Amino acid sequence: MYALTSFSDVFKKGFIENFNSDLSIGRFILTMVVSLLIGVLICVVYRISYRGVLFSRAFCVSLLAMNVITTLILLTITSNVVLSLGMVGALSIIRFRTAIKDPLDIVFLYYAICAGIMCGAQLLLLAVLGTIIVGAILVIASRLPAAADSFILMISVNPEDEEPVVKYIEKSTKRSKLKSKALVENTVELSMEVTLIAGSTKFLNKLNAYPGVSSVTLVKSTGEYI
Repeated sequence: MYALTSFSDVFKKGFIENFNSDLSIGRFILTMVVSLLIGVLICVVYRISYRGVLFSRAFCVSLLAMNVITTLILLTITSNVVLSLGMVGALSIIRFRTAIKDPLDIVFLYYAICAGIMCGAQLLLLAVLGTIIVGAILVIASRLPAAADSFILMISVNPEDEEPVVKYIEKSTKRSKLKSKALVENTVELSMEVTLIAGSTKFLNKLNAYPGVSSVTLVKSTGEYI
């Protein structure tokens, strides 16, 4: 009978016993199939809840691959204590430099990684239930009515006509705020953040025909880029 004589012995024995070195082929195949199906479900949720302009198929495939790869990493870590320590060191040198502009994309990245961790830890039922619950929350949240969209209105106007033009914009929009003002030769270039009334842009036609206005441009504001 092996006697545990110190805290160090207790820690080592408990640590090593937590590693599963008897992962069968059948269990491995089942885990990978469940992980793959969960990855497909995450891709479907991402497609349904996406509200942007340009859908990235590559990012959707990345979510699927990230879920499966995370599962493989966890299976490797939990199968051998030596490999787990080496893999921690190897993964620590990885740096991700791709800029993610939509905060919701970060949520889906963590969504896929978390599902992969649960699959790799053999918590398959928890992984399936968690994926379904989080997916339902994301789909429902994407269907909720959003606040009115903001637009950037850029106008080129003569200096003497600037004040009446600004007053007309304030009267014709739900909300307006001056973002920038530039003087280019004999022209004033204004950039204003506006919220349209019922989404109507009819006032732009009258604004373009306003005395002293040489150009009018309206683009949707995303908060990060135009």
